[in-house]
Amino acid sequence: MIEKYYQRELSHLRDLAAEFAKAHPAVAPLLSGSSADPDVERILEGTAFLSGMVYEKLDEDFPEIVHGLIQLIFPHYLRPIPSSTLIRFTPKKSLMETVRVKAGTAIDSIESEGTRCTFTTSYDVDLHPLSVAGGGFEARGNTGRMTLNLSMAQNLPLSALKAGRLRFHLGGDYAEATRRYWLLFTRLTEVRLVPGEGGEPLSLRPSCLKPVGFAEEEALIPFPARSFPGYRVLQEYFILPEKFLFFDLTGLEGWHTRGQGSKFSVELRFDNLPGELPPLRAEHFQLYVTPALNLFPYHADPILLDHKRPEYAIRPSAQNREHYQVFNVNRVTGFVQGTVQEREYLPFEMFNPQVEATPVYSLHHRLSPLGGNAELHLSVAYPGAQETPRQETLSIDILCTNASLPETLRAGDVRLPTETSPELAEFTSIRPPTAPVQPPLGKNMLWRLLSHMYLNYLSMATADNLRSMLKLYIFTETRDRVAVLANTRRVEGIAGLTVKAAERFVKGRVARGQDITLVLDRQGFAGEGDMFLFGSVLDVFLGNYAAVNSFTRLTAEDTLRKERFAWPERLGDRPLL
Repeated sequence: MIEKYYQRELSHLRDLAAEFAKAHPAVAPLLSGSSADPDVERILEGTAFLSGMVYEKLDEDFPEIVHGLIQLIFPHYLRPIPSSTLIRFTPKKSLMETVRVKAGTAIDSIESEGTRCTFTTSYDVDLHPLSVAGGGFEARGNTGRMTLNLSMAQNLPLSALKAGRLRFHLGGDYAEATRRYWLLFTRLTEVRLVPGEGGEPLSLRPSCLKPVGFAEEEALIPFPARSFPGYRVLQEYFILPEKFLFFDLTGLEGWHTRGQGSKFSVELRFDNLPGELPPLRAEHFQLYVTPALNLFPYHADPILLDHKRPEYAIRPSAQNREHYQVFNVNRVTGFVQGTVQEREYLPFEMFNPQVEATPVYSLHHRLSPLGGNAELHLSVAYPGAQETPRQETLSIDILCTNASLPETLRAGDVRLPTETSPELAEFTSIRPPTAPVQPPLGKNMLWRLLSHMYLNYLSMATADNLRSMLKLYIFTETRDRVAVLANTRRVEGIAGLTVKAAERFVKGRVARGQDITLVLDRQGFAGEGDMFLFGSVLDVFLGNYAAVNSFTRLTAEDTLRKERFAWPERLGDRPLL
């Protein structure tokens, strides 16, 4: 960013110097022409650099004030969004019982430019001695049956499967995957578990399928407690929509008549099917998949706090620093030189009843003048009558990303083990990592803040307001222009929105809520499945606005084919205070 200002100022200074030398050749003979003094040129370049930084600062619209307000109200908006991908685990043949790979497991990539990128998983993954052997689809008129064939490893009996649920990821082409997602949650009539040898089938209701990815414990991006939880769902959907193409098949614990074989089938039966469906293969229903984020704990270079500067840059302790970027600060600890004294600094915005006795730190966000990435700077304060130490060393624990380095990776490149990765499974990424997104710290940040504050306290009951809010989370700063265009088309596809007051009985009491109807333009979406997933995200987002003892009920309609989508009532849990 500084390059534009620098070049503009340097060109301006050279033009002024040439004009002045032409008007006063006796006074300034060395300012222009072939006889220009190289020392004068260096002075002009230095002046242009300083002037460019001043103009850049002026164009940022008072960043200290704006960023401070956002840090208090919308702290998530100042953080970069790391690269993300999907990791698939494959149990080894030696796995004979269920093993859980906990969320937060680290997986490394192959080296890129001398650095490995580290991704941490978002979901718990239960590994079983079980695999998907194949699948098929049969249709008769407007009814159909989708069959998944599963097989136990090493010919283990089905009784060895100690699982109450199985989590599937809908893989393959995105448009086809969303179409299957739509069918599973709108056209399903019955689920049957059919043993291969002996035993009896188990019939389950469609409600045995549970959507995955919307709950707080299934978050991809760590989110500040002060931020509205609905914004997290928007962020994650716009950067990795495949994160929501998961479902849990529940009710397996009630299947007591499995027989003695090692194989069984999951039959998914549908009604009111909309015409021809794409073929079904094993990779379309994948076990043991989880989203993963390029985010990991790291340590920053110690800071010698001599109190001669108002703020100090936080630098990751790495040789190739351009391959690392600070996402957030976890902890700041001070060590006073010459003593064994240690004290913890607390965030400035954190409520602290002992504010007079505890030093605090605040974070300041800057755009790097070289790489354009967001940087974090730290300043400290000593409220009350606390004595300022002469010299102190700060130890800083941070969360770190690999900046834009994951963009050089391809599908299959995230596959190397770490200290926390499982030994009884192989693993690999099944899609290229997404492009990271830098926070919008440029000169339009003031207007983004004003728009966010205005829309945050304004009713979402009009299509214009909803579109404006959603567009705040389509970050044009990313280099993935295809994703930006696709997300923009989806948001522009909101053709109408109506909200009506409604009532329903909840546990014998009348609850008041809102019936929300969306009108979607099919031209902005890849099909019914894309519209349904988009509506599912909005259902959660709008539902988060509902207060305690109220509800929202969302329906959506396709303007072209008049296809109607409906979601069940969502009870609000937003506190009134």
